[in-house]
Formats: sequence, C-alpha cells, structure tokens
Amino acid sequence: MSDENEFLPRDYEFEGLVKKARRKTLLKMIIISVISSVVVLGGLYLLGSYVLQQTIEKETNAEMGWSSLQGANIESMGTQFNYTPFSATGTTEFVKNVEGVLIPWGERHDVYTMFGTSKRESLSMSGPSKMGSIDDDRLPFYYEGQRVMEFYHPDVQYVKVYDDRSTLSKMNETTVAEMAFSFDQAYSIQEVQKLFPDHVAWYWVDTFTKKDVKEMSNQARDKNMEETAIINGFDVYGFPNSPRPDTDPSLPFISTLNMLKKDGKYEREASNLYNDLTNNKKRKLTPDSLKIIGVVVTGKPSELKAYMKSSAVRGAILGATANKYE
Repeated sequence: MSDENEFLPRDYEFEGLVKKARRKTLLKMIIISVISSVVVLGGLYLLGSYVLQQTIEKETNAEMGWSSLQGANIESMGTQFNYTPFSATGTTEFVKNVEGVLIPWGERHDVYTMFGTSKRESLSMSGPSKMGSIDDDRLPFYYEGQRVMEFYHPDVQYVKVYDDRSTLSKMNETTVAEMAFSFDQAYSIQEVQKLFPDHVAWYWVDTFTKKDVKEMSNQARDKNMEETAIINGFDVYGFPNSPRPDTDPSLPFISTLNMLKKDGKYEREASNLYNDLTNNKKRKLTPDSLKIIGVVVTGKPSELKAYMKSSAVRGAILGATANKYE
C-alpha cells in the first residue's frame, strides 16, 4: 500500500524517538542487571570468603589443639595456606625438637572451601614401618628415616621389655637423641620431676582403662599379637615439659582437652579421652589426678647416661637422633 492510501501517515521522527527510548531503556536494564549481578556475586564471594576464614580458624584451632595432646615429643610448626578463588589448602609441618635440633616429622595437607567444608587431602608419608633383618631380635619402627619410640604400659606383662640405654655408649658426643622411658608404675608429676630433674621433654599420661589393659595383656601373651601391645609414639597422649620451672606443664593439656570436648572437630575423641582420664567423670581432671607412666628424655649420650640405673625405668627405646652441629 502506498503512503497516499495509509490511514495515518507514518511519523518517522516519532518512530526514531521511540526506538531511541527503547535502546536507552534496554541499555539501562542491562547496566542495572550487570551491576546487580556484580553486587550479588561480590556479596556471595565476600560471604564465602568469610565462611572460608571462619572454617579455617575453627578447624586449624581444633587440629592444633588435638595435635598438642597426641604424639610423643611431636610439635607443630604452624600451618601455611595456599589460596585459590574458592578454597585454601593448609600445609602443617611437624618436627621433633631434640635439644634445639628440629628434626622433620612429616606434614599434613588439608583443603578448606567457601562452603564451610574441609577434608584431609594427604599426609606426606604413610605411618611408621618396621625395618631390619628377619634374624634381628627386634625390628624397630622407622618414620622419615628416623627411629620411632615405643612405650610399655606398667600394668601389662610383656614377654620381653627392651632397653636401648646400652646404645648410648656407642654414640659420640656430637649426637643428640630422644629416648622413651616407660615406668614400672604410675607416678605423679612431682614424683617424676624428682626422679628426672633434667632433660625431660615430654610426659606420657596413662589414658588406658582397665578394659584396655586387660586386652593388651591378652595380646602380650599371644606370640602372634604381642607386638600390638607395645604402643608406638604416634598413639600416646601427653604434654611437653614447660620451659619455666615454676609452671605446671600439665595445665595446657587440661585446658586444651576441656576446650576440645565442648565444641570442635575432635569433640567426640576429646570427650572419650576425658572420660578415660576421669573414670567416666567420677573424679575431676586436675594435675594431681594425672598418672604419668613414662617420659621422653632428650640430650647428649653423656647426659642421658645419668639415668642408666634408674629403678623407675622399665623399658627404654631410642627415638630420633641428630648431629648437634650439622
């Protein structure tokens, strides 16, 4: 149809204005949508970052606390984090402090996400393994190229209890070593401090119930199971000695356990440990209630020889060693 037959003539100027208005409206909607999306996504990212940091703080506090309770003379050197846009990987290094010489003792990797979840990614190595000749009288555990200490419970009758103190005479004086002393009975912290006035690095706390001791005793009498009744240094609980002689070294152990059993990643494990130490809450957990059934001593061979004839020592197992000046 020609323009002459149209009912109303087309207003091209008006149509141009309408199209221009539509383009402006569309542009505004796009800008508003983009800004809204950026604000929403930015808010979600900030919220996720906050959740991530809260998860890291809560989880690492629990991990650090639990690590301080378990493992003979094993220290955490803190955790370093590697961040990605939506997660973080924490690497925790562990060492043994043997008279100021830090011996690497593996590392742990944990992954934390913005969704408040975490998982154990890996350990640097598997657990300790036995090494030696089949003809050897005893095959010691090794980890990270070092010997792992072992402990004997005083109430378990073992077929044989080993004593490595004779190896001290074969070491030179540039060597520093750790050695696990298992006691003949339970002692108080004060009694241990009198028996071992120097060189104690760590106290072993008796966390075994009567049922545990009975099971271990049955294992110790079975030739095929007797080695399982000996406890390696990864599976014992205790606390490091305090550098201040006027401070009770068990107080951090007690406060950390009380904290962990109330809330956190290790709530169940901490509650079970607390119940074992208090006989299912029949007694209070205090420094005086702790039963010390062994210690880890560190020092030069000549210093450790001072305990060669200690009547309190039932078994002595050598652990990690290092050259003081390397």
